[in-house]
This record gives sequence, structure tokens and C-alpha cells, in this order.
Amino acid sequence: MDVTHSISQRCLMKVLPHIALFCFLAICSSTVSAQSPDLDTVLQNIIESYGGEENLRKLDSQIQEWSIFAKMGNRHGTDLRTLRIPDQLKVELTYPSKKETRIVNGATSFVAYGSTPAQTAAHPQIDAMYLQLMRLYSPLVLRDKLELLSLTVDGDLCAVTLFERGVRVDYMVNTDNWHIEKVVGSLAVKGGEMRFLTEYSDFAFHEGVLIHQRENKFAGNVNTAVLQLRRITLDAEVEDTDFLPDDERATQADPGQNEVI
Repeated sequence: MDVTHSISQRCLMKVLPHIALFCFLAICSSTVSAQSPDLDTVLQNIIESYGGEENLRKLDSQIQEWSIFAKMGNRHGTDLRTLRIPDQLKVELTYPSKKETRIVNGATSFVAYGSTPAQTAAHPQIDAMYLQLMRLYSPLVLRDKLELLSLTVDGDLCAVTLFERGVRVDYMVNTDNWHIEKVVGSLAVKGGEMRFLTEYSDFAFHEGVLIHQRENKFAGNVNTAVLQLRRITLDAEVEDTDFLPDDERATQADPGQNEVI
């Protein structure tokens, strides 16, 4: 009986390390899984938090009107955005003494200052305009571009990174509520890299779609502008002609003229 008991103890002592290792690996695997969701899971959670796939289709064509306070120059104005997915965007910045229109229409980009004829955009202005378009990508658009995305997870935050047309954009997601709370764009400017940060806040549902209603913008370390949403039209009636310059005599633009916001 004692011999049998002794053998059983020896066997148990040999098995225990393997059991402990198995339990440790299971715990680690569970912890990693809980803390580090995969990209598909992150995108699906974002889609659900923003109202679900059916509602998010309303973002494919939209018109946004924002009030803008440009801190450089202490100016107040409006920012009117017309968007049609996947690659059409018109932005009209209007101040009391200045107006600028930017158009992305597929592979073609234009800018116009005041009532002057439209000009074809030049680098790095083109990249800045693509960044504006990429900021407006809905969670469904990001999912459609899955092969261009990567994911970084750090605690309660994760970054969904998109490289497109030479522009890098990091969509910073709060995993507590799956809201995109910051967007960081990185552009090549004069041989270096310039980072443009937009903070999103004041979230609310419009027609079943979660929309941020406040934007706080930075160029490098400089806080450049604060915007507040006035109105938004989802599933808007948008035509191809909305993304054409008013004057067909497009000339080459001076990249130093545009304002980065």
C-alpha cells in the first residue's frame, strides 16, 4: 500500500509541472485574446458602436456644415464638406475676407481661392487633401480596405493604420466604447514628416449613425482650429458635377497658398 502510494506521488510530481504549464499557457492565451483583439474584431466592434452596417451606408454620401474657429488669426468661418464614397470630396472654407475650395475627384485634385479660376493641386497639397478625404472614411470603408490596414493595441487604446496614396492615417480607437476619438495623419513635407492630429468629441446619434460633433485640430504641436458641427445631411443627393471646378481653365496651384486645418 505504501509502495503504491509512493509511486502515485512520484507520478503526480512528474505530471504537476505539465499541468501548471498548461494552465499558465491557457491563462496567458485568454489574457492576450482579451487584451489584443484581431483587426476583424476591432472593425466589427466599431461598426456596431457606430450604428450597424445598414445605418452606416448613409455615410456613403453626405453633406456636413461646420462652424470653424481658426486660432491662427483669430478668425471665425464655416467649413462645408460634400462627400461621396469612395473618392470624391469637396471642402469649402469661408471666412469674412477669404474663401478656399478644395476638390478631390478620383485621381484629380483642384483648389480655388476666392473667385479665381480653379487650379490643379500640387504636392504636398494633394496629400493634405487626400488626408482630409481619409479622415471621413466610415468604418465600412475601412473594412473594405482591410488588406491595407494594420493594428496596434496598447491597453484600452488601439490604432487602426491605413497606408494609401502615400499617406499614413492612424485611427485611434477607445476600446471601452469603440469610438474613433483621434485621427493622426502623417505627410511628407519638405523632406521631413509632418503630423496632423484631429481630436473627435461630443458624439451623438443622427438618424441611427454615431457622429462626432466637435473637432480639435493640431499641426505638429500647434493647435490650429476648433470646429463644431452645425448640421449634417446623410444619404445626401450628390451629383458628379458637385466635384468639378466651376472654371475649366485649371492651372497649376501654388502649394504655399492653402491653409492646413
